[in-house]
Formats: sequence, structure tokens, C-alpha cells
Amino acid sequence: MIDIDANACLERVRSLADALASGGPRSARAASITDLIAVARQASATAKRELRAALAVLHPTIGWTDEEERPGEADGVFWLYDPIDGAYHYLQGLPLWSSSLALVCGEQVLFSIVYDPALGEAFMAVAGQGATLNGERLRVSPKTDLAAAVLGTTVPPLAQVGASEHGRALAQLGAMSGEVFVIRMMAAASLQLAYVAAGRLDGYWETGRDAADWLAGSLLISEAGGRVTDLRGGAFSWTGAGVVAASRHVHTHLLPILARHA
Repeated sequence: MIDIDANACLERVRSLADALASGGPRSARAASITDLIAVARQASATAKRELRAALAVLHPTIGWTDEEERPGEADGVFWLYDPIDGAYHYLQGLPLWSSSLALVCGEQVLFSIVYDPALGEAFMAVAGQGATLNGERLRVSPKTDLAAAVLGTTVPPLAQVGASEHGRALAQLGAMSGEVFVIRMMAAASLQLAYVAAGRLDGYWETGRDAADWLAGSLLISEAGGRVTDLRGGAFSWTGAGVVAASRHVHTHLLPILARHA
């Protein structure tokens, strides 16, 4: 494990997210999707520049990449930062978006942060050293009965992913809804994964190939005693299809249902 100043990294992620929250929209506004996305991208770009500069001072030997730079092909050890995960929440003035930071080497996440500025909750994990929420140790849900499970997921916008991917997500949602107690789509992906680590959700799944959105949360879950794979039960990776994250008992029950629609 690379020696990093975890608390200093957290404070910088926290301060940038708090600034984004205080300066962000308080409600929806009349604008095109293109214009709204431009607002989120501009705010994210500013935060990325600031954090990259700060981390370069703290840890000058660690590299940097971006979701738009095909991070799965990056070499060495690098930071991956998403200032606004849940941009649609952010743009509507809703809570439950988050900022995430992951330290990555190849397919392995070494350190991660997921921070929720609305509640001031900081989830943090170090590989091999556990996961915490505001300093308190995290453990995944103890449930074993799928019929009692509360799950999270995301159905991606049709305009963003196309009919095939959108239809697959709906098929998974329909199949799963008859097997569990309830399903909620309530937050950014990284925050819902953090909720799995904290035992607030019993599991989370998502279709697609957005590993960069799931990396920070994946370490939280594995360090809290859970399991993270792709939709077919294979190793979670840059090239895997989708993500399934849960306590080990619930994960075992989820895979056969999701695999039929993977």
C-alpha cells in the first residue's frame, strides 16, 4: 500500500464538494439537456483542476486520469475523481449526489472516498484496513433472506444509453422486483454503493460499463465484508458488464436472477 495522507485527501474532497453544493442549483430550471450538462461539466472541471493541483503537492509521484480518458488503460498508480456523481440530482437541486475519489493501480483500488455534502457523511476505505463512515467502522447488512432485502439500482436515461441498454435495465428491474421486499433508485451510484457498505441497503446492481463510477464504492463494500462482481459473477473490472454488490449471502441469491438478463 502506498503511504498517503488519507485525512488530507478527505478534507480536500470535502471542501470542494461543499463548495459545489453551496453554489449549485436549488431547483430545476428551464434549459435544454445540452445546456444542463454543460453546467455540470463546467463545475466538475473546476473542481478537478483544484483537486489535481492539491494532490500533486500532497503526493507528487501519483498520477491522474479521468473518466473521459479511458482510465482502464492508464498505467501505474493514479487518482480517479468524480466531483459530481449524480449530476441530474445536482442540476435539479436534489440531495443524494456525491463526490468520489479512488486511488487505483491496474484493477485494484487501494484507497477510496465517497462524500455526501447534503448529510456531511464521509465514507472512506483503505485496502486491507477496513471501511469507515465519519470514523466509525462499517459492516454490510447481516440479512440472508432475499425476500426481506432492500436493494438499490439505477435505470439509465434512454437518451443517454440507447434502447438496448435501457431495456436490459428495465428487464432486470422487473425480474428482481418480484424476488425482494423493495427496490429503491434514490441516489448516485457511488452513494448507493456506500450505503451497501454501511448496511443501509442490502445490495445494489447496475447494468452497463461504468466501472469508473463504481470503483470507490467497490472498495468500501469489500472492506466492509461484502462482495462485488460483474453481473455474471466474474471479477469486477474495467471491462466487466455491470456490477453486483451486496453482503455475501444476498449476493449469492442475486446472481442467478441478474445473469438471465446480463
